[in-house]
Amino acid sequence: MVGIGFAAFAEQTAHGAAEFVARGAAVVPGFESCTARILTDGTLVLMVGIQSHGQGLETTLSQIAHQELGIDPARISVRHGDTESTAFGFGTFASRSMVMSGGAVARASRILRDKLCRIGAHLLQCDPAAVRCADGMVLGPQGSVPIAEIAKVAHLRMDGLPLDATATYEPAVGTGVFSYATHGAVVAVDPETGFVELLDFAVAEDCGTMVNPMIVEGQIRGGVVQGIGTALYEEIPYDEQGQPLAGTFADYLMPGAAELPAIKIGHLHTPATATEYGMKGMGEGGAVAPPAAIANAVRDALAAIGAEVNETPITPRRVMAAIKKVRDGKAA
Repeated sequence: MVGIGFAAFAEQTAHGAAEFVARGAAVVPGFESCTARILTDGTLVLMVGIQSHGQGLETTLSQIAHQELGIDPARISVRHGDTESTAFGFGTFASRSMVMSGGAVARASRILRDKLCRIGAHLLQCDPAAVRCADGMVLGPQGSVPIAEIAKVAHLRMDGLPLDATATYEPAVGTGVFSYATHGAVVAVDPETGFVELLDFAVAEDCGTMVNPMIVEGQIRGGVVQGIGTALYEEIPYDEQGQPLAGTFADYLMPGAAELPAIKIGHLHTPATATEYGMKGMGEGGAVAPPAAIANAVRDALAAIGAEVNETPITPRRVMAAIKKVRDGKAA
């Protein structure tokens, strides 16, 4: 028996201060900060309060600094989570890091860009309004000067001008921004064994402006796999004495490559009006909808015989119990 199911969601991300105040929170984590510093060799260090644990934030934050300063991402390093040297931040949670920390990096980079342009214009003997940052240089009407040279002048002269800047950021609206997605699943249910096979899975999502599409798709696929685990495999049952029966990964099932279809992803692009570059958070979105989409597909597959499964994970035992309930009722 084959069934198809869908699930749609809206995820509120990057909550601003007003959102937490409205909730009566004792702590208001509605902003994030960044210190951007150019060293004497022209390399850039970004010091941020968020923490990367696999989302590729080092890459995407470097991309934002490159967008504003024209410095090669290979010459940009990200130092995150170091409370001794970074400006105060609240960290990584609730799909907020790219919007909040990315916004702070953008603002700090612009402040730094203004300093670079003023010093570069002095060296080029021109009006600061006539220069711009690009390709690792400050470009003027009659020439250019490398950022590394500007850094040497700023740091090593007796009246040195330290090239760093700190900025704090929160979205223009306090209540955050919303990401959207619809997930679709196709399943085959074996009525003799209760086994559910996932035949196909697709996602159409909108997380605004994607700084790095490859990282976005990687996070979506990783989240979908987590959601598939929630829907079909992952469970910690207990015995009558309250002892867990899945104490090792031999008992706690997770989906592997053999259980996964090719995950199709389509992108809509609706930039947020209240964030830098129109970014929206999306880190949790991939895992939100798969349990509902797969459960709806299983329900569709079982509809012909009137069976229903309303609990995850949808294990063969639960499917067979639902089918048996229908068969016993008809027999009676």
